[in-house]
Amino acid sequence: MPDRRLGLVFAGGGNRAFYQLGLMQVWQDVWAQTAAVAMCSAGACVVAMLLSGRAEATADFWKRRRAHVRRNINWLHPLMGKPLAPHAPIYRDTLDFCLAEGGFERLRAQPFPLLVLTSRLPAGLPPKAATLAGLLAYNLEKKLKPGLVHPTWGRRLGFRPAVFDLRRCPTAADATALILASSATPPFTPLGRVDGQALLDGGLVDNIPAFVLDDRPDVAQQVVLMSRPYPPQVVGRQGHRLYIAPLTPPPVSRWDYTRPDLVEATIEQGRREATLHRAALDAFLAEPA
Repeated sequence: MPDRRLGLVFAGGGNRAFYQLGLMQVWQDVWAQTAAVAMCSAGACVVAMLLSGRAEATADFWKRRRAHVRRNINWLHPLMGKPLAPHAPIYRDTLDFCLAEGGFERLRAQPFPLLVLTSRLPAGLPPKAATLAGLLAYNLEKKLKPGLVHPTWGRRLGFRPAVFDLRRCPTAADATALILASSATPPFTPLGRVDGQALLDGGLVDNIPAFVLDDRPDVAQQVVLMSRPYPPQVVGRQGHRLYIAPLTPPPVSRWDYTRPDLVEATIEQGRREATLHRAALDAFLAEPA
């Protein structure tokens, strides 16, 4: 029986996270070595799809559910009492579908923790102001530090990590709410709530939440799956972590619900590049912990 000592990390990144779905569809053997999983935002959706056993059916459902979408933002909708963006109900319905027909039970039966990162709002800051400040800081830091892997400005503003084990959710609806909270990025998806706490996208703390696994004694190594290319000096083997990033930019953008063909191409890119990354993965896993 394989020794479980590996931590898997799934980055956020909206639709680009489906690159990780393609990778793990090829690397299914890696689950047998896994001791814990850390994830945030769309990365949590990807993990739910994979471990529910309903990845392909869920992808097909999403394509049908978003078939009416022609624009990702409609600035006239608020004037008509409609949401600015169509994403939230589609995302919720897709997660509900993923966790139906035994999907939630399969998630809860996993032998390792499924740790979902969310962001607590800075103390004393109203939700709308916190959302604006957090998103501005996140995007500005990315622009000024394009090769940065683990952001810091969100924590400096007062955002704090709140981590929940997906397996501990009492119902499928609670699991959906947790993934939505980890993905909460207004105006695309609303402010999240778990156990009465107001929460935002975990990426405001760290979009690649490897730190969640750092203090776990059962995790000796981490394989960190990213959702966009990074400079070569920050990927590959970095201490006890192996960072695996797309070799070229995934074709889909983060919140584009108008082009399902680009989501399919992003999944296929992950499958294709899984073969190219496999030698590095095998060499990393073969090293003594």
